[in-house]
Amino acid sequence: MKKHLCLLPFFLVCLLANAQPKKPTPELLVAEKWTSGSQKVEFMQENGKTVMKIPLGAGKVVAKDLAFSDGTIEFDTKPNNLSFYFRYKDARENECFYFRMGRAGNPTAIDAVQYTPYIDGVNMWDMYGHYQTNASFFKDDWNHVRLVISGVQMRLYINSPDKPTLEIDRLEGNTGSGTVAFEGDMLISNLTIRPGEVAELSARPGVDPTRQDPRYIRTWAVSEPITTPKNVDFSYDFLPTPETGWQILEAERRGLINLTRTFGKSDPRRLVWLKVKIKSVTAQKKRVDFGFGDDVWVFLNGQIAYVDKNLQGRPIEKKPEGRCSIENTSFILPLKEGHNELLIGLANDFFGWGAIARLEDLEGLEIKPDPTFDYRLIKLSDAIIDAYVGTYVLPNGKNVRITRENKVLKLSGEDFITASLYPQAETTFFMREYPFQVEFVKDPNQKVSRFLINNNGKQVMEVKRAMH
Repeated sequence: MKKHLCLLPFFLVCLLANAQPKKPTPELLVAEKWTSGSQKVEFMQENGKTVMKIPLGAGKVVAKDLAFSDGTIEFDTKPNNLSFYFRYKDARENECFYFRMGRAGNPTAIDAVQYTPYIDGVNMWDMYGHYQTNASFFKDDWNHVRLVISGVQMRLYINSPDKPTLEIDRLEGNTGSGTVAFEGDMLISNLTIRPGEVAELSARPGVDPTRQDPRYIRTWAVSEPITTPKNVDFSYDFLPTPETGWQILEAERRGLINLTRTFGKSDPRRLVWLKVKIKSVTAQKKRVDFGFGDDVWVFLNGQIAYVDKNLQGRPIEKKPEGRCSIENTSFILPLKEGHNELLIGLANDFFGWGAIARLEDLEGLEIKPDPTFDYRLIKLSDAIIDAYVGTYVLPNGKNVRITRENKVLKLSGEDFITASLYPQAETTFFMREYPFQVEFVKDPNQKVSRFLINNNGKQVMEVKRAMH
């Protein structure tokens, strides 16, 4: 018993030591602890406190030799313009929140303050519009800001000691630690950082608010991006080919397919294809609620079903304010019985790149990602394909030609459709641009003598081969 009593002071010391929060970082508002752009940052005394004055042209003012992961950050600010970065690895990868100064003095504005990650240098504000809220703050007057960061959660307090202004239940950036930085036109004082001081904030993500909604399409086959030529909005040449590469991509929270996170930033305009196979027990129509950024082309079974744009700051922008949201738009898919191919082209010009899709219901449907060109496609030998190349004569006497590009046949002619023909069987080819099939017919000598154009098994035209 005496031995145990002797150990008691030791245990008490340990408990008290563990209960103490980590000490805050030393004085941070010192000139040698910050780097900035061309405009000089000033340090001055005001009412007995050090104040850092950041002019608009200073760029990002970054704290040196600071590694922050979890804890509490506090500062006072008198802003004309303010963005604050934390877990700042560099300008390409960090977490950020900012004031919308046009909302200063208006505590009812729903977009007064916003959190956003930077991913590969892209400001993702338009992909995460739900991470904004109203806030009571003032321009050209002092405001108190406190951030509590734990794992992937954050609580932001603005002029509110107890009630969070903005609660982030899933930080979306790629960095787990880094320094801090300011950007804008502001005064900063009373900056303190207390590593490890997270109160009772969990480090685990909060519940995805759409988790129990099965209507979201959460798994897609996604093609590799293609760079579109300048001044070309869309071309059928952008459509996938049998050589197109695919990957399976899982949606993030709220059903978002985050293409920026997958493919990174690119200055030229790029386009990718998202693809699923929808098996329907009957012919039926289904509404799709769809969010996207920036341009979209929807093909169902090779036919255009919907085309649209969501360009922020322009009359064509979608609600809410050009951001990617399930509220952006909706369209109808006229599904046929059996297999249906849903192919969505998505192009991006600036800011975030992504899409969200939700069906009105799943009755009679089975949906799977389809990382193939077309489930009907088969391989044929070069000799078989070459046998169909040549000139053919339409019933009106005009010629059409069938040529070959790799494993694909091209049909073209004056005043006639131009289409790609893909092998479905040895003598049968399908079109993706039109609901037709081409069936080649041989004579008794096994020479190709003509082809038939069929629509759902019904012959609509016979085209004979030109005599040599």
